[in-house]
Amino acid sequence: MRDSAFSPAHPALAAQRVRVPVNAPATLFVVVDTEEEFDWSAPFSRQSTSVTAMRHIGRAQRLFDRFSIVPTYVVDYPVASQPEGVVPLAEFAAVIGNLRAARFARDGAWRTTAAFGALDELRHTHIPLALMHELVRWDRQFDWTHRFYHSNNWVAIAARHCFDELLLTADPIEFAIGTNFVFETGFTNLQFVALSALARDAGDPMFETMVKSIQTDEARHAQIGRAVLEILVKSDREYAQRLVDKWFWRTWHLFSVLTGFSMDYLTPLSARRASFKEFIEEWILSQFLEVIDAYGLARPWYWDTFTTSLDHYHHMVYASAYTYRTTVWFDFVVPGPQERAWLAQKYPASWPALAPVWERIDAGWRESDPDLDFAAHGSAIVTFCDMCQFVLSEGTPARNSAQTLVRGDRKYIFCSEPCRWIFESEPERYAGHRDVVKRVLAGEAPGNLAAILTQYFGLTQETWGRDVQRGNYDWLVRPAKPRPILPGAAEAPDERRP
Repeated sequence: MRDSAFSPAHPALAAQRVRVPVNAPATLFVVVDTEEEFDWSAPFSRQSTSVTAMRHIGRAQRLFDRFSIVPTYVVDYPVASQPEGVVPLAEFAAVIGNLRAARFARDGAWRTTAAFGALDELRHTHIPLALMHELVRWDRQFDWTHRFYHSNNWVAIAARHCFDELLLTADPIEFAIGTNFVFETGFTNLQFVALSALARDAGDPMFETMVKSIQTDEARHAQIGRAVLEILVKSDREYAQRLVDKWFWRTWHLFSVLTGFSMDYLTPLSARRASFKEFIEEWILSQFLEVIDAYGLARPWYWDTFTTSLDHYHHMVYASAYTYRTTVWFDFVVPGPQERAWLAQKYPASWPALAPVWERIDAGWRESDPDLDFAAHGSAIVTFCDMCQFVLSEGTPARNSAQTLVRGDRKYIFCSEPCRWIFESEPERYAGHRDVVKRVLAGEAPGNLAAILTQYFGLTQETWGRDVQRGNYDWLVRPAKPRPILPGAAEAPDERRP
């Protein structure tokens, strides 16, 4: 097995040992080994993943509390990834990723900061749940604030695929580089500053206050990343570079969808101050490149691919998601003439190739009646990347950058060369995962669109995504339907209808 950076034998950790004073009093350490339920006398089975006994762990914790005992909970993947396991542990202020670092990190300051980070992340969970719960009475889509992560929705599958690896299975060093440095330092810390300003301009004080509160915590978490990166670069520069390259690309896809949609499409045009690309270039890339240069690291090897992605990716995913809008839990809008003019100005290199995509969507609405969402909607299930689990939307409209790989008796498809590189670097980590299409082919999910929406994604007619205007755009002129002319009647005038 490779001498990983998690191993005590690794030079970054070997010199750091936990020392107990000779005169220290006897100390009782209570370690609770939480794991899935299986028969020790039976052969090993990967299907034995039930964690129903975790529902009763509170009884043990109450006993510990009575005697002022603070236990350490050892968590494995089945416990951390199922509601029966997550909910009880969350009651003990356990946010898995930070608590793993709080226990396994090789420095006291790191462990302490990670412990506070766990409390922060728990608060971050409670804030949107509490705020959005009040809005459910007005719109059932807000219920997905709670339902989303435990659903089989294709966006949730992509999010879990990224975050489960980073938060539940990565060792503390990879967690610190991927989360504290790349994601929090590189993306979310300054993102929340920009989003709070955007919310203020859009007249949404609740969202503004929420993200400003979260941002202060993100800034503190980001301090872990630089300190760990500095030590790792000194002991294993190649490994540090690989982790930065891997997690910048992995989190970029998720970040570009979440933030790019909001900034370039869902924010009212009058409230937009900058495009998503301008925000990334000014707030994200400048500081990211400055930091990695300070530590002697190179730009990720796929930088040219990334710059192309910055111009195209979130636009192409948005168009794909709009075409299959009922597969998600939020509504979409078709950019009108003024929005398209703004996008053309902000994206001069890519919008000429993207504009025809929306012209075809316009044509679909013109040929159908308004209020009939499925009349201007895709019907077949789209194809997903076997690495990032998002739709195959990398590259450009003229040249999709999808790549394939045959491994054993299975063929894999990837949206891009970086996704294929990540997969080939650790195939045993990713090869067994199945996207929505493969689940349909395996009989785990229905192939009919209506069935997969309601039976597998958990959506209903009340909650699935729609076009905000139901196709009733004042700039979208439909040709008049031919009217029957009765014998002796005057010919119907050539009218146009909105």
